[in-house]
Amino acid sequence: MKKLFYPRLAWEGLRKNRQLSRPYLLTCVCMVAVFYILSFLASPIVLPLIPVGASIVFEIMNLGRYVIMAFSLIFLYYTYSFLLRRRSREFGLYNVLGMGKRNLVRIITWENVITFAIAMTCGLFLGILLSKLAELGLVNLLGGTIDFVFRVDSTAIWQTVLFYAIIFGLLMLSAVIRTVRANAVSLMKTENAGEKPPKGNWLFAILGVLILGGAYYIAITVKNPVTAILLFFVAVLMVILATYLLLVTGSVKLCRILQSNKGYYYKAKHFVSVSSMAFRMKRNGAGLASICIIATMILVMLSTTTCMWFGAEDSLRKTFPREINFTANLNNPEKLTDGTPDKAASMILDELQKNGIAPKNIREQKLIDLSGVRKDGLIQCDYETASMGADFNSLLEIYMVPADSIETSDNSLLDLAADEVVVITDGMDYTDDTLTLAMGEKTRSWKIRHYERNDTNGDTSSMGFPTMTVAVADLAAAVSGLEEADDEGRMKFQSQWYYSFDTGLSDAENTDLHVTLSKNVRPDLNNLFTEDATRWISIDTRAEGSADFYGTYGSLFFIGILLSIVFVFAAVLIIYYKQISEGYEDAKRFDIMQKVGMTKKEIRSSISSQLLTVFALPMIFAGMHLIFAFPMIRKMLALLHLTNVDLFMRTTIISFVVFAIFYGIVYVLTSGIYYRIVSGATDQNA
Repeated sequence: MKKLFYPRLAWEGLRKNRQLSRPYLLTCVCMVAVFYILSFLASPIVLPLIPVGASIVFEIMNLGRYVIMAFSLIFLYYTYSFLLRRRSREFGLYNVLGMGKRNLVRIITWENVITFAIAMTCGLFLGILLSKLAELGLVNLLGGTIDFVFRVDSTAIWQTVLFYAIIFGLLMLSAVIRTVRANAVSLMKTENAGEKPPKGNWLFAILGVLILGGAYYIAITVKNPVTAILLFFVAVLMVILATYLLLVTGSVKLCRILQSNKGYYYKAKHFVSVSSMAFRMKRNGAGLASICIIATMILVMLSTTTCMWFGAEDSLRKTFPREINFTANLNNPEKLTDGTPDKAASMILDELQKNGIAPKNIREQKLIDLSGVRKDGLIQCDYETASMGADFNSLLEIYMVPADSIETSDNSLLDLAADEVVVITDGMDYTDDTLTLAMGEKTRSWKIRHYERNDTNGDTSSMGFPTMTVAVADLAAAVSGLEEADDEGRMKFQSQWYYSFDTGLSDAENTDLHVTLSKNVRPDLNNLFTEDATRWISIDTRAEGSADFYGTYGSLFFIGILLSIVFVFAAVLIIYYKQISEGYEDAKRFDIMQKVGMTKKEIRSSISSQLLTVFALPMIFAGMHLIFAFPMIRKMLALLHLTNVDLFMRTTIISFVVFAIFYGIVYVLTSGIYYRIVSGATDQNA
């Protein structure tokens, strides 16, 4: 019986504090289940179901595991610290009644053992149960082979048990250290230890405004996608810091301003709520900031991954414009104009004819690809990599094409002289009468015969930079004075020949055709273009590219949904514990107000005023963060050929509305819990 004393005491402590322990246990169970599901989906037993070429799925699932690992460690520590604070009075009472620190450590140890056992048993059961559903959902998203064989991965099980055993061990260690260092008096007072009324620090508030303004400025002024990626995490850190500064110090100042407004403050529904908020706003602001950051993470994750998934088809067709795509990257631009491309096209057509295939929608393109920086009235095309950062926002892509390959706005074919060009820009303006390109000390200049701007939201650029399409009379002659080789003897611009077409065949037949063309045509093309003139020749099919494409987008969409569910649980738990904590802190104040005449109706009105003010702040800030992040995220999506702004806007708005509705439901439910604690103040504090 003595051996079971501490386990029973630990179990009774969890049972009697079920209002606190049940949500914590539920969170642990969900974390364990999600971790097992991701480990299961990243295991070799799922590999046969995934389409060939979509192996990136496993890398993304592993990335999701790492996110869950980091989040579990941080969030479970946060929630367990709250539980310890609420249980400290109970532990202090045990200490006063004669229990030593060693006895308290045993109780804490058994509580963690029981919690771990429940979390593992229920979490793994739930994870194994839902893993098949998750597998079916993922495989269906990727267009893989669906079967109904139920699988259990033993490796994923022991990885899950090992990881959460380490986490619970760390949680138990932190609890033991806190308990050993505290004395009975401090334990008894910890739960009721209030804060000194915080002072609103104008310096921190202004600093928060400046940092947030700087982050917003970066987000709306970034010019190209690569810069957006480089600055995104900087902006995120600035937003997080500014959110905490503003919701901690700024909210204190807000309360002080409301208190100074006598017409507002000295009303029954505002007096208690504002004074309560002002008293604990330092800690309250930190909780609100955490909710705001999690809400922003959920909204960004949902809107971007949803946009990626529903825009996958458009992105795929921009990456693979036809079902079969030939690309020859040449080192000698003369090969574009000496008739070699026509011979190459004949070789391809002959092979297709041998296989009884009539190509459709043939698209042939010859171009010279350069990148440059606008500087001192010209475009410098051999900028140094080391200095690229300083001019990065001025970087643009230049495509030189034959005059007969484009049409002007009046649909007339161009007949250009050797010193004339037509310039069409996308994402930029060009107002000069001449165009000058520089490569080292060498320059070439042309008169601009016709200019127009034709924005396609970055569709013409592979990297999302502003582009300049330059139509010239002769491609090889246009760059004849600009040749400059790198250290390996290769030109600093790319001469490219594209030849693509549709076949009307199935994906499997196109895959077989790819093998045939690679075997029978590619060697002849290499010989035709000659080794010294060819960097590489590739043959790509939309069928084979789509597996990797949908593998990436589908798994990101799947991970986005799964992690959003986890983060939603976290936000709900923070809100729930916040309401309970503040409810017990406010109970005595409302008890006193009832004794001096405050009615239940006035209490509910005061609570509604307080909670509405507090709950609105995170959603307002999250909405602001999302609005200002929109331009930066849109530019990053352009790197994936996702340039449908309307689609991204719709997914963002829908994500915000859905989350706002869910947030409102949580507000209604948790405000009821707060009201029950506060209105029953006498019973709670007897």
